[in-house]
Amino acid sequence: MGKNQEFPTDFVAVGKINQPWGIHGHVKVTPLTDNPERLVTNASVYIDSKLTKILDVQSPQGYPIIQFAGYEDRQSAEVLLGKLISIEKDSLPKLEIDTYYVHDLIGLSITTNEGIILGKLVDVLTTGANDVYVIRNHGQKDVLIPATAEVIDNINIDDRIMTIKVLPGLLPDLEI
Repeated sequence: MGKNQEFPTDFVAVGKINQPWGIHGHVKVTPLTDNPERLVTNASVYIDSKLTKILDVQSPQGYPIIQFAGYEDRQSAEVLLGKLISIEKDSLPKLEIDTYYVHDLIGLSITTNEGIILGKLVDVLTTGANDVYVIRNHGQKDVLIPATAEVIDNINIDDRIMTIKVLPGLLPDLEI
């Protein structure tokens, strides 16, 4: 299991810095947000919980190439490689009822209506039809659960629990 990068829980990652690009401190970034307004020129973001400003954004090959204030040559930008770009959670817009941010779902304990603990939600896969939740219970094969109203019975973010309805064929490897 890889080591997760840690940052304070009042921040949420919106990008990951991959590699330098050019000689003026630009770096290739993998966006971790579907809101393009998070990574634009003059936006304020955090790198390692340190506030910085985006000076320039280009997209010559379809992905963002970003220059940050204080890292305006290739050598200084190389210290950023592998770091997460984050924003304050408080700056996220409020969501509609029964809509959640992925970072709020990761780590939820997943149980069935019958009280059987399936494991923890470790990933959300985006597919064409609906999202799919990846549930992991150590020593067992990952379980994939469709994120649909037919399957998801209740999500309690405060108690960190998601309850699901087990439909026929949903968990063929488990005796439920």
